[in-house]
Amino acid sequence: MDLKTFCRDLPKIELHAHLNGSLSRSTMLHLKRFYADSGLEDKTNAFFDEFQIGAGDCRNLSDCFQVFSIAHALTSTPEALAMATTLTLQEFHSDGCCYIELRSTPRNTQYMTKEQYVDTIVHCMQKSSIHLSMLSRLIISINRSYPVSEAEAIADLAIESYKKYPDVVVGMELSGEPTVGKFQDFVPALTRARNAGLKITLHCGEVCNPEEILEMIKFKPGRIGHGTCIHPKLGGTDDTWSALCTSKIPVEVCLTSNVNTKSTPDYESHHFKYLYEAGIPMIICTDDKGVFTTSLSQEYRICAETFSLNQVEVARLALEACQYIFAEGVQKTLKKKVHYFINKYCLSQ
Repeated sequence: MDLKTFCRDLPKIELHAHLNGSLSRSTMLHLKRFYADSGLEDKTNAFFDEFQIGAGDCRNLSDCFQVFSIAHALTSTPEALAMATTLTLQEFHSDGCCYIELRSTPRNTQYMTKEQYVDTIVHCMQKSSIHLSMLSRLIISINRSYPVSEAEAIADLAIESYKKYPDVVVGMELSGEPTVGKFQDFVPALTRARNAGLKITLHCGEVCNPEEILEMIKFKPGRIGHGTCIHPKLGGTDDTWSALCTSKIPVEVCLTSNVNTKSTPDYESHHFKYLYEAGIPMIICTDDKGVFTTSLSQEYRICAETFSLNQVEVARLALEACQYIFAEGVQKTLKKKVHYFINKYCLSQ
């Protein structure tokens, strides 16, 4: 079996995917047609082609946060949000994903409240479980660019949503423009959510900020996202790298995202190699498959080709990812699915 087919057929775990950043061009066209048919104002025409950020694009990490307003304009009603969620889940499933933790920041719009926003996504996930052989869970996001009072309100909503939908809502995360806001300001909200039973993941080390990286690792989140600037050769320090190695906190690795945002110059320079060599737990993820025109199977293939991994090693990455999901009750089921694939293709050696 060639590598491309292998990576597509391999049962994969997606643990770092932002809903609005995952909208494919096809999904966005469906949404634009929905707005036209509904007589709703579509404000995205002038910016539609700016949503995708491919290799060689001159935009950097900070610029990337601006494109989300385009997706937000297309998911401002419950019906549009439901369509976006349903189509995105279907695309991940078609790509061989067997479990996904989709993440999104609840927001009030002209047409729905934050509560309706969460309810809509959850209901789509519940419906998808009937039709798709993929388990879907939700991580509720806090945007660090927003006031702390907003973070506290979202923490309240996340806790209530977890009580209401304990089989779907599994965690809370901190993301957004990494140069804005201070991590310590959000610790109370994150701590309340964790004490209520939610798992926590943090965007960590996207930019060079050793002090904050150490604070985040000390907080002991369930996982961290990116970790681009933790190794001393990549903008981190001996202390930040030592702290990560000691903590063994799993890292959500997003290769194409990091390359296309200029967080790392190229795939060969990516910190995956340092994480892999050090035995630090990690999960291959997409981040924003729509923005960066990628897929989870493509990320696995790029990883294998760049770092000379054979099919056994690639399959092992997928198997180990099962250990780091937030819905711990389904770990055994997912491991069986990946093991079945491994045994079927005699990859157990």
